[in-house]
Amino acid sequence: MKRDRSSRVDRFGYSSIELLTVLALSAIVIGGMVVSYGTLVRSQPQVASVVEVPLANSRLTNFYGTSSSSYKDTPVAPSYGSLARAEMLREQFYHDVLSATAVYCLPRNNDNTWKPAYISYDPEVDDELDTPQKFREHIIRVAGVSASLYLDFRNPGVTSTALATNASIFILSFSAQAKKMRVQAIYDIDVIRFSTGGTQPLGFHASVKRFTDPYPLPTNTTYNLVPAGHYSVFYPPANPAARVATDFAKDGFTPLFVTFERHTRLAQRESTAIDRFKLAAERPFYFIWWPDPAARHLGEQANTAAASLPQQAYNHMAGRTSFMFTVPMFPTL
Repeated sequence: MKRDRSSRVDRFGYSSIELLTVLALSAIVIGGMVVSYGTLVRSQPQVASVVEVPLANSRLTNFYGTSSSSYKDTPVAPSYGSLARAEMLREQFYHDVLSATAVYCLPRNNDNTWKPAYISYDPEVDDELDTPQKFREHIIRVAGVSASLYLDFRNPGVTSTALATNASIFILSFSAQAKKMRVQAIYDIDVIRFSTGGTQPLGFHASVKRFTDPYPLPTNTTYNLVPAGHYSVFYPPANPAARVATDFAKDGFTPLFVTFERHTRLAQRESTAIDRFKLAAERPFYFIWWPDPAARHLGEQANTAAASLPQQAYNHMAGRTSFMFTVPMFPTL
């Protein structure tokens, strides 16, 4: 007579050996999940803390239009709150560039204290402003801008002078005012090193600020642009054991931009450091880099490009930020 095994299981249940086997397998699976989860948690960036950066009141006002001490509180990298603000500012930057007639990048080592809405320009008298250097010369001549505010800079490696740690991007647009160039927006990039220690945090305060027309719009052409968006982040030294400036001397964020000139300029041979950037087929353009709030630090990155190549000046920036822009000098042409 054939026995019904299913009825036997229903009647007597599982044996002790079967239960122990199931429990052992469950323990192995759960243990593996716990280990995997712990590994994932440890590999994730920690939640950003906030550090009080000793920015002077004059600098706060210049950056943000207010001297409120709350602006000294800066998220420590990596900061995903700052990253969200950076993404919004990036979209605005693209929007500004799309409607621009000219974009001029000027390096500087001090704060940008000049933010005009209009710049005098007479096409019958003034030179053609086809390079950032000519734009700098023009504003020094017609607007009385100090020659020390923006540096006379062509590209990295041209001189032995250390690269500027800050920059201003002037975005010009169409103007309805005769003999006036309209400044649609200015983007200031500032990377400030704090290395004295003591009560100061060690690291870099990095920020990008946008300045544009105030609201309501003034009826004259002599007003200045006002703050209209920013993000900031504080990068600790790449060396977690850093205690003095020499412990993170190779940390940094330069160059902030490079300029590719038209290849037709090769008709005039200059130094290798200059000629290697004469690659633009039609119109000159920039590579521009912003600090990335998702990066942990601004530590040194390897760059093995040959000195004869333009990459030798900027290849290392790929390891420091994902905020890179390719911007034509004259977008509407």
